[in-house]
Amino acid sequence: MSILKLLAIGAVGVVAWRAWQHHQAGRLRPLEDDGGRTAPHGDPILAGERIDVSAPPRAAAHSSRGFGEA
Repeated sequence: MSILKLLAIGAVGVVAWRAWQHHQAGRLRPLEDDGGRTAPHGDPILAGERIDVSAPPRAAAHSSRGFGEA
């Protein structure tokens, strides 16, 4: 195969690739975020429930007398 045929095939490939990318860019548009929440997935018991996401209670120091002391 001559070098001119290889260059012609390469040029046709590049043009086809760019046309395909242009076609795909117009077709695939990401969904816009409307700021809402999605429903919980999985367990239907939790549908509509509010899950507590507050901070856990703060751990406190524990002081006790040792064994054997009155």
